[in-house]
Order: sequence, then structure tokens, then C-alpha cells
Amino acid sequence: MKRARMLGAVVGLVALAVAGCTSHAGAAAQVDDKTIGTDTVRGIVDRGMSAYTAFAAAHPDAASQQTPVTRDDLQRRTLGNLVEYQLDLTEARKRGITLSPQEADAYYQSYAIFGSGSVAAFEQAGASAGFAPEDLRTIIRTYALESKIEDAIAPDLVASSADVTSAYTSALTQFGVKSLPLSLTEASPFLARQLMNQQRDAKLRPILAQTARTDHVSVNPRFGVWSADDISVLAADGSIATKGTPVPELNLAS
Repeated sequence: MKRARMLGAVVGLVALAVAGCTSHAGAAAQVDDKTIGTDTVRGIVDRGMSAYTAFAAAHPDAASQQTPVTRDDLQRRTLGNLVEYQLDLTEARKRGITLSPQEADAYYQSYAIFGSGSVAAFEQAGASAGFAPEDLRTIIRTYALESKIEDAIAPDLVASSADVTSAYTSALTQFGVKSLPLSLTEASPFLARQLMNQQRDAKLRPILAQTARTDHVSVNPRFGVWSADDISVLAADGSIATKGTPVPELNLAS
């Protein structure tokens, strides 16, 4: 889920105001006492649609082979990820977990290199799915934080050295290069976790679902319906997040 879905919790850009009630006036969602404003969601979606439009204009053949990105679906996915980021922050605080800017940057580089071969290629892939570079970067920051939480709840779920070496070698072949910007030693911590992503994610999902129930997530019905089990905002009749067209697959696994 986390890693097949796409979109961003925007860390430095999200205006999370303290709210004393569960009114949706001016709010797209509330998580406990934090409000996610409609302006925040709109800004991310505006940037994402601009990035997608530019991608489609520059690469018409590639764009024609994928399902078009729609504003309504992007809006729903954006809000779901913003809510999830708040749940991640709650879990991180409980465990005394922090993520430094240096850790976030290192994770982003690793994620981009092993996802697409380079940061530039990864950001182009992000644009094809409706994510502006600045918002794509903060999606991956969220994944980096979740990886640290997973380290705390499932410290033994890491791949073997042999599997990491094999994955590194496979990346060289996949991208047709003799070397990567990261050495095997530098990439090993990321790959050891990435290769066990499915198992690690399975440990985290139930915890976030319980946190969502405890924190009383409330989504403005104009945007859809919150599902704690799915950790996402689902389309609903009458919402502006209209019923689901498939979206282009972007491998945003952490």
C-alpha cells in the first residue's frame, strides 16, 4: 500500500494549525488537533498538475501510453498522504524517533537512484504521475521516517548481505551502467530495508491504522471518505474526489 500508492506529505509546506474542534471550515482534514488546510492540498495539486502537463507536452508518446492524471484523483491521493504523515509523526514521537535533514537527503538519493537510476530520472517519473519535484522530495521524506519506525518495531527485518549485493549488481544491469553514484557500502543500509519492504510494511500498517482510530481522523466529505484500514482517502459519491480512474504506477516504495 504505502509503496504502491503515490503522493506526498509535504513536510515544510504543510500548514498544520492547531484546532480546537472537528469543524471542516477551511479544512480538508483533521488528525487529532492538527488541521490540514484546503489551501495546502490545492497548492500541492496545482504544482502536480503543472508538472504532469509539462511532462505530457515534452513526452507525448510516453504520456499517451499511461492513464492520464486527473485533478480529482490527485487531490484525494494528496490528502491521504498528508493524513498519513501526521500519523507517522505521532508514532515517531511515541518512540523518540527523529529524522535529520541529512538522513532525509541520503534516503532521497538512494531511493531515486535505485528506483530510476538517477535523481533527474526519478523526478521525471514523478512528474509523469503528477508530482512536482519539491513535493516528491517530501513524499520520500515521509517514507524515510516510516523506515525508521519500522526499524524500531521490526529491527530484524533486513535482507542478507548476499541479497543486498545481488540487488546492487542487478541495478547496474538494469540501468546499463558500470557504476552508480552510491557504492555498495553506501547503499547497503537502504537496500537491506528496501528488499524487505513488503514484510516491514505489513508490521507498520496495523499500527498506523490503530493510531488513525485513536487520533480521530476526520476528512471533509467534499474530498472523500477516510479509511483507517487502508490508510487512505477513498472516493465517495458526491465528493470532489470522484470515482477512481487508474493512475500511472510510480514505484514509490520505501
